Amino acid sequence: MMRKATILIIEEHPIVAEMMQGYIMRHKPLSRVIVVETDEDALVYLKREPVHLVITHLHDHAGQDGFAFLAMLNGWNPPIPIIAISDQSSENSRSVAGGVAILHNPVDFDVLLELIDTMTLASQESVLNGVSLESFLQMLEQDHKTCTLRIISGYQTGYLHLGRGRLIGAKTGQLEDKEAALAILGWPNCTINISESSRVEPTMEMAIHSLVMEWCLFKDIRDASGSSLEAV
Repeated sequence: MMRKATILIIEEHPIVAEMMQGYIMRHKPLSRVIVVETDEDALVYLKREPVHLVITHLHDHAGQDGFAFLAMLNGWNPPIPIIAISDQSSENSRSVAGGVAILHNPVDFDVLLELIDTMTLASQESVLNGVSLESFLQMLEQDHKTCTLRIISGYQTGYLHLGRGRLIGAKTGQLEDKEAALAILGWPNCTINISESSRVEPTMEMAIHSLVMEWCLFKDIRDASGSSLEAV
């Protein structure tokens, strides 16, 4: 998934900083990748410009405890997701808690890219609760909106991609496109996370009102037969 985001790298070693910056920019060409050497430089930048993600080393430097610095960033308003790279060995290559993901050297760059996608998406989202997904989709259709909706219901997560008010892609579990969209519409108690900055390649094109009509027909059949469409 291609997305505009500003990523701030804190790295005092120029070769490592250049390598990481170049790698991210090659794989995330829409992103803006800024490099600073110290925590103090990072704080100066953060007070001046918004950032969607910070990548830093988790170690003591300049007399400051690394965890204290992470706590400061994590308490920023609005909160900034953080990827911290630890030099300590661990059997777990990745752990995420409280908006902080910890990677252990040597870094798996595929995992790094996955985390960048996940964490920058979360930092750019607006969240709606208690809103009918059907009604909200029809509002987006009327406004010709281009955005991605990340829908959460219990343990289930799905994605609806809209381009100029039309459904251009959907996915949940192993379901894709229209089948996935119909499954998502059937989820109860949804939280809707909206990101207006995501860009995806269309895999389908369908009018929202046609989707909703098909969902209503399917729902009537499902209610009559007792069957359901679920993500696998």
